[in-house]
Amino acid sequence: MTRISLKKNRSSMQVFKTLQLLLQDNYTMHELVEKLNLNEPEAIFNNSVISKYINTCRYCGIDIPKIHNKYFVASMPFGLELTTGEINLLENLQSIIQTDLASKYHKIFDKFIEKLNRYSNKKITRVEKNTYQITAEIFEHAVREKRKIRLMFKNRAVMDCIPIRMSENKGKMFFNVFYKNKERMIDSSRVSGLEVLRDKFVYSFNEPAVVFMLKGELAQRYSLRENEQILPCTEDGCITISNRGENKEILFARLLRYDDKCEIQTPKIYREEMRAILDNALSNYGDV
Repeated sequence: MTRISLKKNRSSMQVFKTLQLLLQDNYTMHELVEKLNLNEPEAIFNNSVISKYINTCRYCGIDIPKIHNKYFVASMPFGLELTTGEINLLENLQSIIQTDLASKYHKIFDKFIEKLNRYSNKKITRVEKNTYQITAEIFEHAVREKRKIRLMFKNRAVMDCIPIRMSENKGKMFFNVFYKNKERMIDSSRVSGLEVLRDKFVYSFNEPAVVFMLKGELAQRYSLRENEQILPCTEDGCITISNRGENKEILFARLLRYDDKCEIQTPKIYREEMRAILDNALSNYGDV
């Protein structure tokens, strides 16, 4: 009986050691094996037993996704639930320390914040079809809280960006984000993981309304989208539509299908971009 209890206790301790290491940083399986065996008289950790210990943690409600071949502690049921007010207070403290104190105190406080993040309601999720609902909720929460996000791509690239919205087009899910002063539409199938960062953004998305005119039969049978309204039109047999908030790439693709029955009126830059798209398409055919 004593021997069985000793074996159980030893396994429990190995689980705690594994979790303790993962709370320090994100590691590959090889790194976990190497670091966990450092303080052991003989090598007792290997891929198989560590996988078992990680699954034990997952069974206990600790979310540990594997992204880019590294294991992350994404959230813990007994972790600190920091409110928006508490996070804002920490950010104000960090700002004061960076402004008024020496650089060595910046590093001390940054280490404290990093450790606190690992024990708090940190948001990381693995992006795949069966987690789209969870991913969308985390993404929308980041938009509401004005938090930047980190997208981890399957090709190992990483993009820190500002979330705008999630959208669907032709059965595919897209992350609409602002990156390097441009709005981008990222196919979710390219993304392996998403992390909400503690950095806040202050960018204002005052998107211009896109006004376009529809002619002929299309004008008579056109169905308004939720984000559209009809404006007064001076020409007979036409309607003028104001569209606000639709992703530019999706909108352009849709308007191009309307051929010569559609004309973008404003903003001028959209009108010029659409003209350039049409000119490039025609140039591919040369002289006909």
